[in-house]
Amino acid sequence: MAGRRKSERGEDQLVVRTGGKVFPEGSILDLIRNPSGELDLLFWDGKSAKTAGQFVRQGETFAPLHVDPTILRWLQLPSNTREYGSTRKLFTEISDLISRTQVGDGLAKALSFCVFASWMTDFLPVPPALWIVAPPLTEVGPLLQVLHLLYRRSLVVSDISAARFRFLPVDLRPTLLMEVDVYSRQVLNFLRASKRHHALIAADGKAVDAFGARVVFAREPLRDPANAGFPLELVLPPTRQYIPPMSSSEAERIAAKYQGKLLRYRLLNWAKVRTPAFDLNQFTTPMQETAHSLAASIVDDDELQSQIVPLLQTLDREIRVDRASLLPAIVLEALLARCHSTTGKYFPVADLTGDVNTILRGRGEMLEVSPEEIGWTLRALGLHTDFIPRGRKGLELLNDVRKKIHDLAAAYGVRTLRELPAKIDCQLCAALGLPRQLEANPAGRTVSPA
Repeated sequence: MAGRRKSERGEDQLVVRTGGKVFPEGSILDLIRNPSGELDLLFWDGKSAKTAGQFVRQGETFAPLHVDPTILRWLQLPSNTREYGSTRKLFTEISDLISRTQVGDGLAKALSFCVFASWMTDFLPVPPALWIVAPPLTEVGPLLQVLHLLYRRSLVVSDISAARFRFLPVDLRPTLLMEVDVYSRQVLNFLRASKRHHALIAADGKAVDAFGARVVFAREPLRDPANAGFPLELVLPPTRQYIPPMSSSEAERIAAKYQGKLLRYRLLNWAKVRTPAFDLNQFTTPMQETAHSLAASIVDDDELQSQIVPLLQTLDREIRVDRASLLPAIVLEALLARCHSTTGKYFPVADLTGDVNTILRGRGEMLEVSPEEIGWTLRALGLHTDFIPRGRKGLELLNDVRKKIHDLAAAYGVRTLRELPAKIDCQLCAALGLPRQLEANPAGRTVSPA
């Protein structure tokens, strides 16, 4: 959990400054804000909670981390725990609250999954990372305000970079919410580092752990989601009517209510976080981790947990389409065609280049690649060329190479592999277990199987 510790010596014993800790027997320390606005620790023994400025456990004295007062003022923290009923009841309340910002039911549900995941981040493979596209006619203020009230340890920042991040209370693993007009390489690198446990970034000679939940509001979608670690990308609809911001008193009431409920949800259920029951292999690799984290955060309700699947399938299809349009996928498509032909086992790079350019022209692409680019692409795929007869460079399509081509084609979602004609009798294709998408009928047309 967010249990990064700093030790200091008091008058007579060592004091461990912590943002939280899970003890071996299952008890847990977490941070709360006391009535004076300062930090206290909450100790949960599995049945009840106690709060104090410090606790002595197993011979160590634990106290809250020091946080700069100018940051602590804006950091969202619970002041106590509250009963929440059931997982379904709490999820519905949060989804309804988010829906008040005119985002639509589907987006509200996806955002609710992310809210829950932010409270379990330290027990998940990856934290929830959101890239929310807000077109110019969309007002982001109401949604930003609501998410700030709901997310765990949330902090709204105007911009972020490795250099600035080190001044934030990183030991608390805060959720950062930010608006960006033009995103830089620094922002993308920071987001990518945020998705990995103990992925350190360098800032002014110091190593900073960037792991944590992130929410970015941007004016346009990511051109290459891989650069940002494949955050979950959601697009907001244009604002239909003006939504006034909540008053300070209303915001404080909602924050106190749901921060307390979500803290109790975390304390009661952190040990129940586990791999979801549905098949994660139906998603691409980047989406598998997101699906795992979002679903695993929902406990004691398998049906609600499974509702993340249709929400992610559309986004996953976009990843598949984008991946299948990349040059490596086109190269694999040409290699796959050669594997299914009766041509000899040698495939010169020059011939492969011609086949790739033919595919590109057939799809209306103006791009034309060179043999050198094809050579680098093969190398990046782990397919190594050699000298073949007549002094040319190329691939020798031995059985192990053919198998690797098929495996790579499946991983990249090569379209011809997904639309394989029934007349192709390939043991390697059969071993992949992919369904036949097209069958030839007597009239010569192709029809989808029933």
